[in-house]
Amino acid sequence: MPKTTLKDLPDLQGKKVLIRVDFNVPLDKKTGAIKNDRRIRGALPTINALLEKGAAVIAMSHLGRPSGDPAKDAFLKMDNVATRLGELLGKPVKKLAGDVVTPEVRAAAAALKPGEVMLLENVRFDPREQKNDPEFAATIAALGDVYVNDAFGTCHNDKDASMVAVPANLKAAGKPRAVGLLVAKEIEIIEGLMTSPKPPVVAIMGGAKVSDKIAFINALLGKVDSLLIGGKMTYTFLKATGVAVGSMQIADEEVNAAKALLPHVGKKITLPVDSLAAKSDDLSVTQVFEGPIAAGFEGVDIGPKTLAAYSEKIKASGTVIWNGPVGWFEQPAFSNGTKGIAKAMSESPAVTVVGGGETAEAVEQFGYDSKMTHVSTGGGAFLAYVEGKKFQSLAQIDG
Repeated sequence: MPKTTLKDLPDLQGKKVLIRVDFNVPLDKKTGAIKNDRRIRGALPTINALLEKGAAVIAMSHLGRPSGDPAKDAFLKMDNVATRLGELLGKPVKKLAGDVVTPEVRAAAAALKPGEVMLLENVRFDPREQKNDPEFAATIAALGDVYVNDAFGTCHNDKDASMVAVPANLKAAGKPRAVGLLVAKEIEIIEGLMTSPKPPVVAIMGGAKVSDKIAFINALLGKVDSLLIGGKMTYTFLKATGVAVGSMQIADEEVNAAKALLPHVGKKITLPVDSLAAKSDDLSVTQVFEGPIAAGFEGVDIGPKTLAAYSEKIKASGTVIWNGPVGWFEQPAFSNGTKGIAKAMSESPAVTVVGGGETAEAVEQFGYDSKMTHVSTGGGAFLAYVEGKKFQSLAQIDG
């Protein structure tokens, strides 16, 4: 774990602290309205801690995937995020129009007083952000005296200037760098899962692509007692074993990835015994299949027998790790599996960790987020950290 945390920083009274946060919140594409502010709320403890220490805070984040067309990207401006952050902090947040760093932004940052907060424009509006451009990084780094990384969800993005080149610039200048409270907690929890989890250890793996998660699955297989499969990858595994999956379209590369894991099926890997499927041309027509799925149907959720079996394993476990919904949870008719897994975890005495992304959204949607031991803020970062990848962003804050 990085050595420097907030408690290790020198006196911050009157200092300008650059904090990289993850405010990549879901938005309404027409109005830019924030659909879920979980990531903004996640940064509040660190921001408030810095303000209490007498610092002035300059926050920065990316938001979505800008196309480069100002008209199309207008909804990705940080204005609504700044407004919401100010509401949560109970104080106004300065946000200037224009590019990420302009003469006006530099002047506003220099004039920022202790206890005040400023939010830079979407850093991805400048194409140099994702090229780890040192010149762009230098313009941002010049705004602050201290750098804090509290954006776990983007810690694996090693080409983002705000994550790597900016702290590297401050490091070269001998200026302090630290991880925030959120990042420190994420790392502590995940490292605990990988080094000393309470047995028995159960993992639930959902989502669509086996190939995207092959390294993660292999890392888990060395740590867990049971790996329970759900989501679209269920049908990838079934197809790999020669079982008919109805009209579900599955790429050959996915099937090949699943075939490589078949020796573990029936041992550490458990596949669903039944599936809820819907007619491809009429989703209102559903049927539960045990084994092969009939032509014209596509799997949309784990079945009731599978949910009951998985729930029993979860309730008897010591540690539960969950990444990936087990069904099309956004559709109420197909959400029983994902909701049931969340409920079982909330009722289990185990250490329960949810691995970010859609899974975190589902747990919050169903009202079980506060009943989990930890809900990660990073989907891709969570996977990468468990896989053992080294993050260049954290290397800049290694003591």
